[in-house]
Amino acid sequence: MSMGLTSIAFLLPAWLFAQASFEAAEVKLHDPKSTLIKGRILPGGRLEAGGMTLEDLLMFAYGVLPERISGLPKWARQTQFDVVAKAGHETPNATLRVMLQTLLAQRFKLASHEENRVMPGYVLAVGKDGPKLERAAGGLQHCSWIVRPGGVSRRECENITMAELTKQLPGLGGIGIDLPVVDQTGLEGSWNFHLDVKLARPEAGPAATDPEGPTIFDACEQIGLKLERRKVSQPVLVIDHVETLTEN
Repeated sequence: MSMGLTSIAFLLPAWLFAQASFEAAEVKLHDPKSTLIKGRILPGGRLEAGGMTLEDLLMFAYGVLPERISGLPKWARQTQFDVVAKAGHETPNATLRVMLQTLLAQRFKLASHEENRVMPGYVLAVGKDGPKLERAAGGLQHCSWIVRPGGVSRRECENITMAELTKQLPGLGGIGIDLPVVDQTGLEGSWNFHLDVKLARPEAGPAATDPEGPTIFDACEQIGLKLERRKVSQPVLVIDHVETLTEN
């Protein structure tokens, strides 16, 4: 299964669910005393998500923005849940997200399909002088922020595909990308690279950038890519059926 929008039918056979299931998983109503934070993937195949709505969890699982989810009931945008799940130690991030898709389908009796709709977004492509990336040798996918002198933040990524990068960009606060990003680089495989960006302050809002430092557009250019705003055809996750939480 791919990391794109993948239809999950309500009555899929159990054997198909088992192909992309966690070794252990717990989904429950949010505990205000919980120390879990918003969705994150930890080393060793562990996935945690604290205080997230079903809409948040779908965004995390499918790598989409709210605009690409249609048909959710009101409670799915308000009621918060906690998720802790464990897979094999070497499970790739993309597979963990697919496992989360399966888990949500099981616990919320979720049925969905996808439709293509034209909407504002961004396209990530290769620049005129070609990519300036280091091909990865393999291993766990990993990205992290490092603060550098002058207030510039460096996003260091290892073993990341271009498809995964385009899914990450809209969720990175302070870089000004609040619309879907489409991968048109044509670059296959995994890569190592870094992005130097002057992040905007959180209070400035998700679409803000810092005018005094390098933007995400500058950072992409430095690694031989270009990020441009365009109208793009995007798959939208349409919810056909969903129920309140089925307890563990």
